[in-house]
Amino acid sequence: MYSKEELLQMSTLIRDAVTNRIATFSNEKTAKNVDEAIRKFHSEILGGELDWQSWRNNKNAIFTIWENVLKPELPEAWKTSPFYKKMCEVKNGAIGEKNAFAVRDKSYLAAAKFSGGTWDVEYQKIGRAKDIAIDTEWSYVACYEELDRFLKGYTTIVEMLNEVREGFAVDMDNRIATIFNGMGAYLPSQFVQQGTYDKDTLIDMIRRVRTANRKNTVVAGSQRAVSKIAEGTNANWISSAAKDELATSGVVVKNTGIGCDAIIIPDSFIPFTYEFAGADDTLYVLPDEQIIKIFYEGDVRSKEAHEEEEHDQTIRIQFQHKVGVELVTSDLFGKYTIA
Repeated sequence: MYSKEELLQMSTLIRDAVTNRIATFSNEKTAKNVDEAIRKFHSEILGGELDWQSWRNNKNAIFTIWENVLKPELPEAWKTSPFYKKMCEVKNGAIGEKNAFAVRDKSYLAAAKFSGGTWDVEYQKIGRAKDIAIDTEWSYVACYEELDRFLKGYTTIVEMLNEVREGFAVDMDNRIATIFNGMGAYLPSQFVQQGTYDKDTLIDMIRRVRTANRKNTVVAGSQRAVSKIAEGTNANWISSAAKDELATSGVVVKNTGIGCDAIIIPDSFIPFTYEFAGADDTLYVLPDEQIIKIFYEGDVRSKEAHEEEEHDQTIRIQFQHKVGVELVTSDLFGKYTIA
């Protein structure tokens, strides 16, 4: 029987294999040996063999291992993405963080002229921050495989867990796209523009957002939308750095010529389609801070479907986790829809 420390070490090994860290720092032979070690570990957990009886009698112990692999890995994937690092504040309940995000009061102190010689003036309340909790909801990934292929290792555990991890990552990108698609409904008219792309229109919007919030700004959009920034720049005035950036990545996000950086919102498809989930025709002018809040409760659950409900000798497993994603800000932002 494995000790708690050995189980933790094996969970870490599986997690490294799932995220391709082992392949990055080793050769193909080492990666194959890791797969064999993981399979041997599962065999011993199941009593010495990966067969039907051992799976039926010991599968719950395996589910615990898989849950422990996925728990820390899901939020780590968000923290390493350039977009998530810049625009999303992530809190993880699994490590004791609370579902509480500080949002400052939008009031500000205004200076006023007076004749002097008196203390009898109008006072203004100092703005304060308050904590806001965001709603969380369950999402799941359900998968199946022929039982014999699973038990014989034709479909590896690493492959399965990697697909589950990627499925939850796509779900998160879809949630981000949904947030952006719904932005702008209650903005003042001066912060909403629509029409053919015009550089001056975008610069004016950047100035409004920066002035209203007293903060630096960033322009966000899909790759196609962000590419409009370079297209709208006079070719005679574009810098060499911008040309290099355009040649290597297809878009300009650093040397934009509009007074702030741009960032690309991750692409994702609407589930079970090949249609992009996010808007392709919109640029968002945002305060340069983490205005999207993510709370991960840290509770990953896995379960096999009741075998009496299945008659085709497949293994059907469902993974669930609970996470919240919301736009939380008291700042104004801009929305520029390009015709």
